[in-house]
Amino acid sequence: METSKTLQLTHITMRSLFSVTTLLLLLALTLPAEANRRAKNHKGGKHEKSRLASECSSAETQYGKCVPEHGDCGDGLREATCKDRTDKIHCKIPCNWKKDISDCKYKFGPWGSCDGDTNTKSRSGTLKRVLFNAECQPTVSVSKPCSPKMKKTRGDKKST
Repeated sequence: METSKTLQLTHITMRSLFSVTTLLLLLALTLPAEANRRAKNHKGGKHEKSRLASECSSAETQYGKCVPEHGDCGDGLREATCKDRTDKIHCKIPCNWKKDISDCKYKFGPWGSCDGDTNTKSRSGTLKRVLFNAECQPTVSVSKPCSPKMKKTRGDKKST
């Protein structure tokens, strides 16, 4: 009878030890995976920008133009220079925007009517916000080709 109780006690102790070991093993496997996931989600551009900003004020920092990595638009890099240090920070040029005024934000009016001679229509915008200490014009004018299709009004019908 003593042997039976000893075996039961040993069995309970072994099960508890196995449970604790399993729990510690799961914890050891989960922590590095969580740290790796957090490191992957961290954006390098924000870190670089905040590091540069902590050393210099925005008035002291000179920013270059955003240069796309491929083509005319998309993700790119710009130089940020402060004192004797130059860093490259991430930037983006929207693909539907004009490259020469990308750091200047404008409020635009409606598109004008189509000019038959040049087959273009234009609109003007007034300066709303300046980014990265850019040199911006107070007003700009942009143009685009007129639509090749003539829009029909509701009253127009096909004649047969």
